[in-house]
Amino acid sequence: MISWLFYRSFYGMAGIIPLYILVKKYLREYLLQRQREQMLFQFREFLQMAVAALKAGYAMENAFIEAWQEYVQLYGNKTIIAQEFRNINHKVQLNIPLEELIDDFAQRSGIEEILSFAQVFGFAKRSGGDMMKIFYGTVDKIRQKSEVEREIETVVTAKRTEQRIMDLVPFGILFYVGFTSPDFLKPLYGNLLGVSVMTVCLISYLGAFLWAEKILKIRV
Repeated sequence: MISWLFYRSFYGMAGIIPLYILVKKYLREYLLQRQREQMLFQFREFLQMAVAALKAGYAMENAFIEAWQEYVQLYGNKTIIAQEFRNINHKVQLNIPLEELIDDFAQRSGIEEILSFAQVFGFAKRSGGDMMKIFYGTVDKIRQKSEVEREIETVVTAKRTEQRIMDLVPFGILFYVGFTSPDFLKPLYGNLLGVSVMTVCLISYLGAFLWAEKILKIRV
């Protein structure tokens, strides 16, 4: 669509392949970040259920089994956390240390909070630390961060919506003018000067898009 709006040429479609690669990379990173946010929320919910099981007198390994059963009843067995802890509980029954399995999951997730929990959990498990305190501390830390991120998202939601609309405006203008008054844009297609002008416009648009994304991307 971009190549047609800006160049109206087969060569334009071929030349815009690098942009396709960049857009694909951006979308992959965006979806990965969304997946990590969902995983962190699910992990917090699972830990809260494990805390409840520990309070009820379950041993650590059995508390994870009980938490998994409760979690599946609420969220189903298709979520990442449900699948991960199903495998973890199965491997625990094969006498693989729980702390090693938690650490492996944390390394694969790449999420800072889960990595921190795995490190502290492994140390406490080996040294006999206060597991209840560790669980409470981790859940509270994740909860506080989630609340801050939610407050920030609430504040910038309106601006993000405005940004999304502005992202589409240039394409809307080109499409509307090209459809209603094709002769008006005709000098911009099929010649070196027109292609140069449209390329500068496209690069300027991409720069503005990335700048706006960076401004609204607030990390906690």
